[in-house]
Amino acid sequence: MLLPGQSAKNEKLFGRQEPSLLTIPERTGSLAGDAIDLATIAGLHGDPWQDLTLDAIFSIDLAGRWVCTEFGVLVSRQNGKGNILLPFELAHLFLWPKADGEPKTILHSAHEVKTAVEAFRRIKRVITSSPLLMAEMLDGERGIKDNNQLRGFELANGNRLLFMARSRNAGVGFTVDVLVVDEAQETPQAAMDALLPTMSSVDNTQSLYTGTVPDELNNSEYFEGLRDRGRKGTDPRTGWAEFNPDGSQDPDVADKINVNDPQVWRQGNPGLGYRPGLNRETIEDEISRLGPEAVKRLRFSIWPNRREEEAVKLSEMDLEIWDRHKGDFPVVGDGGVIAIALGRGGGFATISKAIRIDSDHIAVEHHKTDRKVRWVADDVKALKAELGDALVVVDPKNAATILTDLDRVGVKYMSMNLDEIASAHAIFIELSNDGLVKHRDQPEVSRSFEFATTRAIGRAGFTWEPSDPSKPITHAQSVTWAVWGVIKSEASRAEPKPPPPKAAVITRDAVARDELDLNAARF
Repeated sequence: MLLPGQSAKNEKLFGRQEPSLLTIPERTGSLAGDAIDLATIAGLHGDPWQDLTLDAIFSIDLAGRWVCTEFGVLVSRQNGKGNILLPFELAHLFLWPKADGEPKTILHSAHEVKTAVEAFRRIKRVITSSPLLMAEMLDGERGIKDNNQLRGFELANGNRLLFMARSRNAGVGFTVDVLVVDEAQETPQAAMDALLPTMSSVDNTQSLYTGTVPDELNNSEYFEGLRDRGRKGTDPRTGWAEFNPDGSQDPDVADKINVNDPQVWRQGNPGLGYRPGLNRETIEDEISRLGPEAVKRLRFSIWPNRREEEAVKLSEMDLEIWDRHKGDFPVVGDGGVIAIALGRGGGFATISKAIRIDSDHIAVEHHKTDRKVRWVADDVKALKAELGDALVVVDPKNAATILTDLDRVGVKYMSMNLDEIASAHAIFIELSNDGLVKHRDQPEVSRSFEFATTRAIGRAGFTWEPSDPSKPITHAQSVTWAVWGVIKSEASRAEPKPPPPKAAVITRDAVARDELDLNAARF
């Protein structure tokens, strides 16, 4: 409601404090009150939406056990998810001892080291400014570790809160009671395969995942699975809360959401009007400066479910056969081929490699995908040396922005023409469907094939094409071209030339026995 003389421009906007979707398994109560009281003592004061989310996370059953062994929170940036993580970690560190009396270990993981360090420093400021909390530390400040090897806190009772970046080896050697996964939109399955077993021998565990909507380069397989479990509400131990505009889950509705509508702003940003840096000007600036899809993803957490038609077969490639031929097939040694594919607009690039492993089979492997492209030339040069001066294959039109860089670092490459690109596509489909392409279990490559459809390229044939602009197919392209490179290099090897005939002395009797005049003799 606008007051007399007040314009819509200076209207104070406040975000909606209830989630658009909240899933909680059957419960009998919540211990959130204790956690919120402790946070208040430590000087933290949550917004209503944060306290409501904590109430759901700390739900318990009749036996006092956690109802949600995993809980996911989807909320856009700058809304204050830190005021969910911080009370959650403080409560598990200082409250609720384990039933067996053993110390408890809480592990905070982030995608990048700098984010983990920032989270550590924030909670460090809170703890060190509270005499009550510092009194529980092991030998006072000696219980705080802040170095490159270890960042965390240890209480006199043995409870620990540790901070680290996720990796394939993260958590190895730890037994974890409580796991925090920040930046959950970047959670490779391999990282979770390392973290989740740390909790397998512990009773009454909890995992909390907080994140934003992933983009085309985020490895979000685990977070997307959690989202699906939370939205369906069929998993008896999964909780889920998401803060976004009404209808964000429905692909048809999500496409029509008007990001210029202040009501959409309120629904997609619970911290609007509560957080100092989140206001009308912030949202208007982002709408004018970012692309429409980025605005929906980053500012309003619009993350629709997959459309049913995405499961329809999009190419002649048999994905079931592809999946059956995964295993331990690393691409190493001499004789490899490297292929490079760039995303549209040059926003990212993918490097893949392939090698012949026997007379019938070729192994392929995704080497690296990252944002921007300036890194590509140096990485290819190093990989080329590892693979014994490997052949490098590119589509010159696709890779136009990096050809100069490849020349600069001295990397020679083979450019494919349209006929060869089409031939590579046909060859790869045939070999893959015959089970002759082996590969490591790399979900990002399989997803790329899942979302790749085809398009005609003149009269030459077909090549890969995105079925969805937000889903990259550079993995499919580079793997396909790498296989073609292996076959091309084999066909191009020059056959050994026969040795020249030995020199012989030619006599008159051999060529002109009956001829007296040598000038007339025929040789």
